Amino acid sequence: MRAAWLALTSGGIVLAAVSCSGSDGAGPASPTGSLRVIQAAESTATLDVLVDGGVAITGLGAGTISAPVALSPGQRTIAFRPAGGTASPNQLQLTVVGDGQYTAVVIDSSTVLNPIALTDSGGIPAAGKTKLQVANFASLAGPIDVYRRQPDFDGLVDLMFPFAYRAASGYVQSDPGDWEVLVATEARVGGVPPDVPQDTLLFVKPIPLTAGQAVTIVLVDKPSGGIEAVLVQAPRLDRITRLQPAAAGIGHCPEGDPTQDPSSTMGA
Repeated sequence: MRAAWLALTSGGIVLAAVSCSGSDGAGPASPTGSLRVIQAAESTATLDVLVDGGVAITGLGAGTISAPVALSPGQRTIAFRPAGGTASPNQLQLTVVGDGQYTAVVIDSSTVLNPIALTDSGGIPAAGKTKLQVANFASLAGPIDVYRRQPDFDGLVDLMFPFAYRAASGYVQSDPGDWEVLVATEARVGGVPPDVPQDTLLFVKPIPLTAGQAVTIVLVDKPSGGIEAVLVQAPRLDRITRLQPAAAGIGHCPEGDPTQDPSSTMGA
């Protein structure tokens, strides 16, 4: 199985992470790929997603995650537009493989959406290990520091600095067990992030990973204010939220909407 996530932006700094397991050998039937979309574009209330010119997802609200959409293997054209509006002329040309799982993050652009996909195999853990990565798509958060607590070390360690908007860390490898991520307002002591984070903005509750699993934490703006985290992990994608300041409700997907995935949201 293949899993990937794609950043869609008008800028030049993007990331797509890929993890692979199993075999790509031919089977008795041709499996389909799938696409999920995280709507992180604050300037657009709702988005439509088109596959090869046909509408595949309609009215995807800001801060929500779509259910998987089946993609036939081969070259697919993915386009995005404000709901009912005109699609961006810049489209994503995606080569879909059987059983491929793709997750797109749509963020703000001052002009049009310009989808870019890069491939990185660094998400494959060594035998008996796990990996974690963090990507920052929270445009309103301002300068931040990101820390992690990993299974083989009982303490917070800064992940990368500076951690600019649209930047992503490399993968960090550790043992199986619980990972934690904490986001704080940027601070410097002797030119580096302090050992004790200052002004915590978000805490992601423990993420249990078993041997062979990798996860990407995507930081996005919350429509009602603050930031939240989206956990991208094959074969499912969960939202896990710890907000500062605290807020009631975390934008659950509308009940009964087949293009949005109610199981993808977990309460704080």
